[in-house]
Amino acid sequence: MIHEIFDVTLCHRVDAPAEKIMAAMRKSAHLLGCTIRAELVEPFQPHGATCVLVLAESHLTVTTWPEHRLAHIDVFTCRADSNPGHAINPILDLLGGHVAHTQTVPRLAPGEPGRHSDRHRLGPVSEVHTVAAVDPTTTRLGSQVNGHVRSDQR
Repeated sequence: MIHEIFDVTLCHRVDAPAEKIMAAMRKSAHLLGCTIRAELVEPFQPHGATCVLVLAESHLTVTTWPEHRLAHIDVFTCRADSNPGHAINPILDLLGGHVAHTQTVPRLAPGEPGRHSDRHRLGPVSEVHTVAAVDPTTTRLGSQVNGHVRSDQR
């Protein structure tokens, strides 16, 4: 399994349309030898986006911050024979940036030695889960409890 994260700086075309970013990401997925299962674009206002390719082998994401000339690329694949550093070249060519930092995240494959045994697992998860969420109808920060968004009264 390979999980690499790239910080791309000094981007000259980081405000490229999301569809062009997705096209470059499709080329990268092809270079990785991966199969695309789904695509998602989440545009930000006034500019920038997060683009996601869900792969049969995991995922590829690109998030852009045009105001900072910055992009982050996240490649996670179970194909150990692929080279993410080479495969992201279509994205780098489009954005016109330079990789300033690369991080490789160690991941264990299912069934790989070193997996936690049952005695190290956490106990049962509570029925109520609270996470930060944004209520899209009010754009106020709220709490999500059991799937329902509730505005915080502060």
